[in-house]
Amino acid sequence: MAQTQMNNRCDRVFKQEVLRKCYEALMAVGFTRYRKEAVDWPLEDGFHCWVGLNEALYDEYFEINPFVGIHVVPLEKLWSVLKERKYDRGVATYALHMGLLSPHEPVFHFTRQTDIEAEAERLAKLYLDVGLSYAKSIASYEALLPLLQDRVDMLGAYPERVASCLYLMGRREEARQFTEDFLEKERNYFERFAVPFLEKLATEEAGRTR
Repeated sequence: MAQTQMNNRCDRVFKQEVLRKCYEALMAVGFTRYRKEAVDWPLEDGFHCWVGLNEALYDEYFEINPFVGIHVVPLEKLWSVLKERKYDRGVATYALHMGLLSPHEPVFHFTRQTDIEAEAERLAKLYLDVGLSYAKSIASYEALLPLLQDRVDMLGAYPERVASCLYLMGRREEARQFTEDFLEKERNYFERFAVPFLEKLATEEAGRTR
């Protein structure tokens, strides 16, 4: 009995094997691998379909919670540089759990008895059929802005993204007003971004009026 339990135990080696097959399946349907454990799908104008495989490892099973969203290169680079942070392609600009898009899809629950390749292919198909379509539907600043605005009180770089999104849309006065208002509300959190961003806006405005 004890030997059977040991043989069925899911460990880090098992987890890595599952992830390897999942990423290989995603690449097989067209996703681009840019790190050992990271893939996305480049769209247009710096927008990428973002893939997030959240993991949970237990003795009896390994679980993947799939998230999908959008990563916007110009937007992420803008706020990251102003906060003196390294740009990270692996961060989602906006994402949600795949279950919200496909609520009847069975969970991705791997045991030693699971057909890993079949489940990896199911995961890849879900991203190709549902996830990619969703990412394409929000792959514009106009579509993305209200989604970011809905999360602004969560902080977590959403205020920075709202300001950056408005800026990249050419709505610079709105970007300035939003930044000033949010700085007054959340100075301790927002100051590191807001001060250099407002300086950037002021410098650009001065250059245009010369």
